[in-house]
Amino acid sequence: MGAGASATIIAVSTPPGQGGVGLIRISGPQALLIGRQLFVARSVLGRRVRHVTLGRVVDDDGRPLDAALAWFLQGPSTYTGEDVVEISTHGSTAVLEAVVDRGLRLGARLAQAGEFTRRAFLNGRMDLLQAEAVADVIQAQSLGSLKTAYGVLGGQLSARVGRMRDGLVDALARLESVLDFSDDVAVEEVGNVAVAIAEVMEGATALMDSFRGARSRMVGFSVVLVGRPNAGKSTLFNSLLGEDRSIVTDVPGTTRDWVEGRANWAGETVRLIDTAGLRDTNDPVESAGVRRTQSQIEAADLVVQVIDSATELFQETESVCGPMTRIVRVYTKGDIEGTHTGRQQGDLVVSAHTGLGMVELREAILRELPRGGSTVDGGPVRERHRDALAAIVESTRRAQGEVLSGGPWELAAAELQNSLRHVGQLLGEEVDDAVLDRIFSEFCVGK
Repeated sequence: MGAGASATIIAVSTPPGQGGVGLIRISGPQALLIGRQLFVARSVLGRRVRHVTLGRVVDDDGRPLDAALAWFLQGPSTYTGEDVVEISTHGSTAVLEAVVDRGLRLGARLAQAGEFTRRAFLNGRMDLLQAEAVADVIQAQSLGSLKTAYGVLGGQLSARVGRMRDGLVDALARLESVLDFSDDVAVEEVGNVAVAIAEVMEGATALMDSFRGARSRMVGFSVVLVGRPNAGKSTLFNSLLGEDRSIVTDVPGTTRDWVEGRANWAGETVRLIDTAGLRDTNDPVESAGVRRTQSQIEAADLVVQVIDSATELFQETESVCGPMTRIVRVYTKGDIEGTHTGRQQGDLVVSAHTGLGMVELREAILRELPRGGSTVDGGPVRERHRDALAAIVESTRRAQGEVLSGGPWELAAAELQNSLRHVGQLLGEEVDDAVLDRIFSEFCVGK
């Protein structure tokens, strides 16, 4: 951000468009001076810190534009760590733009995307994991994703990473003592070093293993409907969503590509995906659809295997998914007389037309979602997190191997130092501007 990081910045912090209220945020060394020129009241703004004042926002000639509330927050105990003024007006686009434009003429600079949070990070008000979570909280679309994001923002993930750092420092200190007295090293001391390294490795592994569940909870669990053509996938898909998203006809193979819709069930976001029917075909378009279905199955958190209860046998469809795939099997067209041949214990029978079994199906889907590790205390949700954790696991594994094999212990120390660097990258202690630019470009301007 360069020299501009010391500038006073201004932006609208409420969403674009008309609304009941709007909020303008000013942060930096000139925040109070500029705020006092934008906002006038009987009691001078900032005379009492953190005190809400009723007044007016005014134009260059001192004429009132709107009634407003304003307050001054003195750094470093603020969101950004700097002096901050916030002004709340009616949510008129004209008023908000007029106030910001005047603030720019008075010497402020328009804030860049995520710049308020970036300053909070740079000024030590939060680490990088927490800063990233600000955007995730704003973008949360379900109670589950909100809990995961707020858990990270609240520092729970940072605390777990911090404990890994403490463990690495402890293991490295023990290893250094072994190196200093390499001629007279007790066997139990070598064992203590190995145990300390193992604890860090296990902690990093547990976090890395929780990535998929936590990530899916943030963006929505991928639930893919698969089955033969005309098995009733699209009808079931529409019924689960409560809207007509997929085209439904009696002609097999109508769905040639996947169609996605989102549902919010019991606080979890579920990404339902309707796919092309699986069958052998010489039609090049339908074949492409089948290949895309197979790709969706590989990436799915859960597969709903849709079986036509009137015509299909379980054995005919059991090879659709791999042995590690989570599957809920459901027999459709339950309102039509049929034998449900091959149905096994736990398989469901539904009718999208009558509603038979639909509640049970939703409950089964929620029950089978891979939510392990996606608990309310937050978890790693970005690929950056996963990659750093994987590097920590690999470095500590190599370090432990060197210790247990008797050295050279200098290599073990180097691996532990490498792990510490990756911990620093997670927390933002070792990160370059390009990474920060990429992270904060996801934010809105007012945050």
